[in-house]
Amino acid sequence: MSSGTYFPKPVKAVAIPKKNRGTRILGIPTVEDRIAQMVAKLYFEPCVEPIFYEDSYGYRPNRSAIQALEATRTRCWRKDWVLEFDIRGLFDNIRHDYLIEMVKKHTKEKWIILYIQRWLTAPFQMEDGTIVGRKSGTPQGGVISPVLANLFLHYVFDDFMVKEFPTIPWAR
Repeated sequence: MSSGTYFPKPVKAVAIPKKNRGTRILGIPTVEDRIAQMVAKLYFEPCVEPIFYEDSYGYRPNRSAIQALEATRTRCWRKDWVLEFDIRGLFDNIRHDYLIEMVKKHTKEKWIILYIQRWLTAPFQMEDGTIVGRKSGTPQGGVISPVLANLFLHYVFDDFMVKEFPTIPWAR
């Protein structure tokens, strides 16, 4: 990987049913690509983990949705309202150019930046075998994708909440 000669294979697109209706596309990398992504994640995650806020629970080590619910449950006794929202298609719609700039802000390791760019643009191989290029998103199902999604959300949501609404408690 350090030589820059590794290229990821197309990501297998698997449609899975959603709870309410419709389907969600999971991007399943090859075993080789999962291993490579884990290597990059082990290097990159410690670079970004310290910047994340205490109230950011999603996609983080030693944190869970259950902990976020507990924080929300505790805060419900102090406020008369709760706002809940879901970001539809988050993994599918993250802009690559924004995300790569965020990655560059937290690592100078050129091989990490290079491979994240390659994983982001690796095409989908659909169930019928056709290859479909990708211009946005990070495959839901990739090893590195949760860290990248959390980094993106840190800047576009968490930072916004802390700076614009410092007195309003939140949990994500």
